[in-house]
Amino acid sequence: MEVSFEYLPDLLVVAVSGRLDTGSASAFDAEMSSALTTPRPRILLDLAQTTYISSAGLRSVLQLVKHAASHGGRVGICSAPPHVMEVVEMSGFPSLLDIYADRAGAEAGTTI
Repeated sequence: MEVSFEYLPDLLVVAVSGRLDTGSASAFDAEMSSALTTPRPRILLDLAQTTYISSAGLRSVLQLVKHAASHGGRVGICSAPPHVMEVVEMSGFPSLLDIYADRAGAEAGTTI
């Protein structure tokens, strides 16, 4: 799993490549902890290159949701492949997240 960050004026974009699962969730959490030393009310997870997400990965996403909510914001996801989106939907997470078809839609605020 690889994580990259883009800091926009009012949005933190986090691109996740590879698997976000039991084996990588703790590394993801550590990288996010460093990125969240400054409060980030708006976080966008770009999942275009995410190949798999497990319950451990969803738990990491939930931590981001809690961080953003504590600062008056929300977390969004964009560009999730169908098999990743299926896991997100089955878990009930769409009620917790803003879901965007792609990054351009996310930056424009156009949810699915």
